[in-house]
Amino acid sequence: MNNVGYVTKFLLFAAIIFTSCKENTPVAIVLNYDCLYSKLNDMQNILDTAAVGDEDGTYPYESVIILAKEKENLENAISMANADRFFLQYEIDNYCVMADKAIADFESSLQITLDPGTPAEIKVFGIDQKGRIEFGASPKFGGSDAFTVESWIKYDEGFYESAIGDFLATFNNTADPYEGWMINFMGDNLRATLGMGPQSNRVLEFGSVYPKNYGEWNHIAMVYDASLSEGQLKMYLNGELFFSKTNDIYDESGNLQSYVPNTQNTNMWAFQEPTDLSRCMTGYIKKFRMWDGAKSMEEIKYLMSSDVSGSESDLICAWDFTEMPEDVENIPDKTGQFSAKLVGKYKWYPLN
Repeated sequence: MNNVGYVTKFLLFAAIIFTSCKENTPVAIVLNYDCLYSKLNDMQNILDTAAVGDEDGTYPYESVIILAKEKENLENAISMANADRFFLQYEIDNYCVMADKAIADFESSLQITLDPGTPAEIKVFGIDQKGRIEFGASPKFGGSDAFTVESWIKYDEGFYESAIGDFLATFNNTADPYEGWMINFMGDNLRATLGMGPQSNRVLEFGSVYPKNYGEWNHIAMVYDASLSEGQLKMYLNGELFFSKTNDIYDESGNLQSYVPNTQNTNMWAFQEPTDLSRCMTGYIKKFRMWDGAKSMEEIKYLMSSDVSGSESDLICAWDFTEMPEDVENIPDKTGQFSAKLVGKYKWYPLN
């Protein structure tokens, strides 16, 4: 680190001490280095025991090199800790977060070859903009005055890091007014967001605390129906109403704003937002469908446990993602109109 960095740290540290003394409440800053040693031990155990090779059930040699390099970075951090070079806990915690990512990346590199048609589930590593699913571009994906988006989702702890983590989105925050929709996570909330206009930079959105049953599947459904007098935006979780939000977006003249479907950017992506790549997350997806029309709670409960043929009159698109595809860059939807593409980092895991 250069001298400017150390000066900045010193001034911040001095400001903390000065403030504490001024208020006659001295504060001793105690830093905890335990995670550095714990992560170093985890990395060393992996490097000592991992099977390395070119066949299924082994890890690529390239992954070992990368993990070993990250282990060196962690050892450097420990040397800095022993030299009292850290002033704030978050500096230490950042090294631990990077170590967790390195371990997760290594573990995900386990080589597994699946034949097309093998029952499997897909995990997309969207964190740090590494992976996503692109469903193509179509005005139909933007929805209308009434539409439904439903899917099963699974995620692990720490599944997103940015301010907003998008699960499914057509949202365009470069348009004026904002266009499209997104199902996303922010803070502790699972949210639905709609671009509203014609006023600039307005959204209709709401959220509620997302389920913490990590590693388990949840069914979510976002429903929009502009014809209702209240509760136009709804979210269902596992067949039950999760939240309901009435359109309260007015312009300065008191005119109620309306949902604005996509016109400029008609892409639909999963695990990353098409026009803001920083809005990303990691997770699993299956049985994703979009419908032309607002589904009722009873219909959503039925859809949770049913398959679609692709011939349903109000079905816009549908992908199951329940078996290894023939071509990961050309996964047809069940209506035969669209094709999805896996981009970047992802992994198929056999269901057995």
